[in-house]
Amino acid sequence: MYSFDRLHYSIRGSYHVWDAKDKNTLKLAVIHSHGQDIFNGTLSIDFGKGAKMGFTPKEITVKYPEGQANLTLFGTDGTFIKGNGKEILVEIANTNAKFDYQVVQNGVTELCDFKGNCSLMFVPRKGTVTVEKSRGAGKIVSDFVNVRITPDANGEYEFAIESDFLDKGATAAKEMSYDFYAEKAEADYKLWEKKFKINNKYDRECAYILWSNIIAPLGNFVTEAIVMSKSGMSNVWSWDNAFNALGLADVDYRIAMDQFMIMYKHINRVGRVPDAISESYKVWNFVKPPVQGWMYKQMIKRNPEFATPHALEEVYFDMKRNTDWWLNLRGETPSYYHGNDSGQDNSTCFDKSEHIETAELIAFLAVQCRFLSEAAEALNYPTDKKVYAQLAKELAEKAVKDYWDGEKIFTVLSETGEHYYCDALMPLRVIVLEDMLPKEMQEYIVKKITEHHLCKGGIASEAVDSPMFIENGYWRGAVWAPDVVMFVYALRNLGYNDLATQIAENYKFSVCKYGFSENTSAITGKQLRCKAYAWAVNAYQIL
Repeated sequence: MYSFDRLHYSIRGSYHVWDAKDKNTLKLAVIHSHGQDIFNGTLSIDFGKGAKMGFTPKEITVKYPEGQANLTLFGTDGTFIKGNGKEILVEIANTNAKFDYQVVQNGVTELCDFKGNCSLMFVPRKGTVTVEKSRGAGKIVSDFVNVRITPDANGEYEFAIESDFLDKGATAAKEMSYDFYAEKAEADYKLWEKKFKINNKYDRECAYILWSNIIAPLGNFVTEAIVMSKSGMSNVWSWDNAFNALGLADVDYRIAMDQFMIMYKHINRVGRVPDAISESYKVWNFVKPPVQGWMYKQMIKRNPEFATPHALEEVYFDMKRNTDWWLNLRGETPSYYHGNDSGQDNSTCFDKSEHIETAELIAFLAVQCRFLSEAAEALNYPTDKKVYAQLAKELAEKAVKDYWDGEKIFTVLSETGEHYYCDALMPLRVIVLEDMLPKEMQEYIVKKITEHHLCKGGIASEAVDSPMFIENGYWRGAVWAPDVVMFVYALRNLGYNDLATQIAENYKFSVCKYGFSENTSAITGKQLRCKAYAWAVNAYQIL
């Protein structure tokens, strides 16, 4: 039985997710159509003081003072609830932020969820559904909207809640029973779990998190997508999904490739990919670092199928177009226009300017060009092989020559050309150059990590002895899975095995003990932000 302390409840393909608002209250969030704006939820059920909740992939079980309820999910937008005992009250949240109406037809109660851009359909199977609301004369918004579920003569209730975005009255809940959908969810999870090497409860938790974070192909998603967390960060970002691909590379080739290609499916005519996408919108204001070349090379090491001509053909041309965009259409020197572009949004690297040039960005592009050269050779594109090999060499040299003063790595403020030194981990990501990096820079990075960034949670995003360090400061102190993965891989490849192992073991201990969250405390290792986060799971699995 899983706990809401560490996890949410959802199933593969669903856009419904249930979480515990407190020890007594379940909260439904509908992530369909409005991306990550789900923190306040769509509706909630307070089961009263003393309620006990837990769940398996099959269903949620709630034991409350005067009854028991079970919840399971179906389709992309449905929740089934059944129980016995005392009636329950479903509170529709955020009524002051939406217009509402109530219509009852053929026994189905339809409520307007204006903020969610859908209707909520309450479909009774046992018991009755009664809407309670108050709206003053001349008002178009109700003061409150509640739905009371009253058991039948046998003390039982069973009903479905469906988010209807298209055809009014589309009540799939009338087709099958609660038990049918619960058993279907359980069977699907068992098939999924068999793909993983399950040695302990944490392995099983990781498998569940990835499965529960899968959404069905709708709107902008032409394949299944693994969102970062249905608990809140329910979009796909243009580097997060690459870590999903790496984590699943030796588990399921097709779903891993689909995750890798998600952003490339939306590449524009000049070769730029969106920063993030949801089912209904795309974010073009920012980018993310070009980690795909580095990532795909690691995927090949985990699964040789990614090195076949068929696989390389699938990724090569889009990666080439995006790399050319970085090199030709992102200024004279590729740069970050904002912290969000780097993936390290509020890093101290950006304290003096949002527009900076960094060694690690140039390093990512060098690694990507080297991969493109190798792929071009495998695909028999001799001109591309030569061009990208030369670009990789020039970019690697630039990452050293333009951002290393012989003693320290610095960033460059694009508008002024000023050199800026900080205690962030971000500039040290130049280590992804590995053998293209001079020995003195390797040693400098290892010394910085060992003396200033190594911590209980793994490797801190800001030096723990920096005056700018903040334990819960996002990229100003927290530990993040992408950094852990990239540094551990590079350190191992360069022969610094003891340091790599210590970082990996510290991180894995933290996420196992406290949960697989978006980021963790450098000081304690505890969860800091969004729980059940996909890249934390993938980091744990591949380290």
